[in-house]
Amino acid sequence: MNNYSISSFIILLISFLFALLVGLGLYGYGMDYYGAYSKGFQWNITRVNILNYLGFRVTTLTVLGAYVGVYLTTFILTLSTGFLIRSHMRFKESYSLLSFLLIFLIAIHTWPIIMSTSNAMRQGLAMSFIFLALTNFQKNYYWILLYSLVAAFMHKTGTFFFMIAIFTIISNKLFTHFFHDKQAIYHFFNGIFVCIVIYYIFDIFILYEDHQPTRIISGDYRGAFAFIGFIYVALAFFLRGMLTNSFNLIIYYYSFFSLPFLMHGLNWQYERFGMIMIIPYILSYGSIIHRISYKFYLTLAFLSLLILTVYAGMYSNGLYYKDDPFLYGIAHF
Repeated sequence: MNNYSISSFIILLISFLFALLVGLGLYGYGMDYYGAYSKGFQWNITRVNILNYLGFRVTTLTVLGAYVGVYLTTFILTLSTGFLIRSHMRFKESYSLLSFLLIFLIAIHTWPIIMSTSNAMRQGLAMSFIFLALTNFQKNYYWILLYSLVAAFMHKTGTFFFMIAIFTIISNKLFTHFFHDKQAIYHFFNGIFVCIVIYYIFDIFILYEDHQPTRIISGDYRGAFAFIGFIYVALAFFLRGMLTNSFNLIIYYYSFFSLPFLMHGLNWQYERFGMIMIIPYILSYGSIIHRISYKFYLTLAFLSLLILTVYAGMYSNGLYYKDDPFLYGIAHF
């Protein structure tokens, strides 16, 4: 059995065990677990439409009267996280089974994953298929579109990502025949253009309908996410080889697509998108790291994210956000 097969078995095993532990409540449950998911599909019927029907069905699934949605959601999210991290490590030619296992175990205990297992569960499902889309960046675009389309039927964030994926693919097709230097310039101005267009679309269809900007209740991460995106765009402009694969290019255009949410005060939404994309950002930043230093960088980055997760109180008293009104509120986005 080769390393790839062994790592696949390890990902499956850890996904199963982690889903079991989360489902049994070892990590605690979020408010949405009690208010929207664990009581079954009938509790959510008024909030269901065609674009989130599948997400509600999976997250509220019961089998023979037993609620299994939380187990299934956690399993899929953990599985996709493992596949995403492994694919990027192999792409960087900096893969070893031990280092992958360490990074994988740290990553699934950080805020973006742990919060999406038993609180923001529909978003967790959308994140899973977004990760699977990004896992296929070395293959043809059909897989990216397929997984992105599935994500669109899980949660609003999936629909947003599907739009980014389509725009990225079209843009890449338009600029692919130019040299890397010119490609970077065209992608930059293309990103500025789409940011302005989305801003004015929001201006017409959201703010003109007496929309009240959402507010941050506890913990404001807008600046951090905006800074991460700004640095990413700047690096891609000066290190123009960054935009030679669809993984980096999708994240690049996400940095522009997400800004109008922040500019219009849609703070919860902006942070939810940031929560989904922080792990892809970490991996993508690694594309500029020398492969000898890459494993150290990933370990340090995910360890830092884990420390911030603990510092924010997510694991306090073993109930990471059960009584936090901020996390309850954003879970209803």
